[in-house]
Amino acid sequence: GTLRVPLRDTQATIERFDFQGEGGGVLRLRGSVGFGSAQQARLQLVAEKFRALDRVDRRVAVSGSAAVGIQAGRLSVNGNFTVDEGLIDVTSLDAPTLDNDVLVIGRAEPARPPRAVSDGGKGSETGALARSDVDVRLDLGRALRLRGRGLDTRLGGKLHITSHAAGMLAVRGTVNTLDGTYTAYGQNLAIESGVISFTGDVANPRLDILAMRPDADIRVGVSVTGNPINPRVRLYSDPDLPELDKFTWLMTGRAPEGMGRDQAALLQRAAVALLAGERGNGDSFLKKFGIDELSVGNSPTGDTVVLIGKQLSKNLSVAYERGLSTTGGNVALLYRVAGWFTVRARTGSDNSVDVIWRWRWD
Repeated sequence: GTLRVPLRDTQATIERFDFQGEGGGVLRLRGSVGFGSAQQARLQLVAEKFRALDRVDRRVAVSGSAAVGIQAGRLSVNGNFTVDEGLIDVTSLDAPTLDNDVLVIGRAEPARPPRAVSDGGKGSETGALARSDVDVRLDLGRALRLRGRGLDTRLGGKLHITSHAAGMLAVRGTVNTLDGTYTAYGQNLAIESGVISFTGDVANPRLDILAMRPDADIRVGVSVTGNPINPRVRLYSDPDLPELDKFTWLMTGRAPEGMGRDQAALLQRAAVALLAGERGNGDSFLKKFGIDELSVGNSPTGDTVVLIGKQLSKNLSVAYERGLSTTGGNVALLYRVAGWFTVRARTGSDNSVDVIWRWRWD
């Protein structure tokens, strides 16, 4: 970067401060700073695709400008920024920690910062700030991605960041999901609608997310409401069905009618395994092997068929199916063209190309 700051008496003028960060972004700062008894500063900050966060799991590049001022111990920030691109990855959020009853002998305690002495808001020689006034508007753009906790989606929306009397930041606005997926119960679901509403507390927004299975004949999926601290995950179907029927549709993609006891028992065991995996601290058993779908169904001959699938995109999936009483299996490639129109190519013990058109009567 380049820095040019002439000093005259108690006045410093920032004639040029241009800093180039990783990825080609630029941060510019202009203004003046006064020292001595009348401490004040008037600064203009401009960012052009500058990476405000630049970690492996947190990367956010922004563009915009803000006016920053310090007068009589009061900090003011007023600006507008837009997120050009970014990634927030929370897959490793739950890092291992020591229990409270574990004490490490000999580890140096972190140094505590010196206490600032307040002078009733009139300013002090130590430069302590008695109050901050923040008014920043943030446009998330369309290239900010959130990944982790089953979510993989782009985020859009606008937020208004302010400060209140207690000195804490408040966030208000709405964040929408864009073309995302949500993994639940071993299924890779498409987010049909997702709204995250901020009403002040940045750590406790309201969730309203609906993720649907893309290849089922009825609308079935998962609804997430509540807040990040205590989210409520429920099965969803339209028309409304009993919970067991919802789960069967979600797991197998078809109605529960015609399933025998052996298939129902196998489905229940699969459900228990999936739920246990989701309650654990790590990823589920299926996710570790890159599997998105595990379902149980019937073949035309009445044999029980187990299917393992992987969702490659919103409309394209690949699956391996095998009957419990047969010696061979099939690899199937399915492409959902539109609505209830699907093309399926199979190879293995049964080589075929099928064009499937499904309809239903209410």
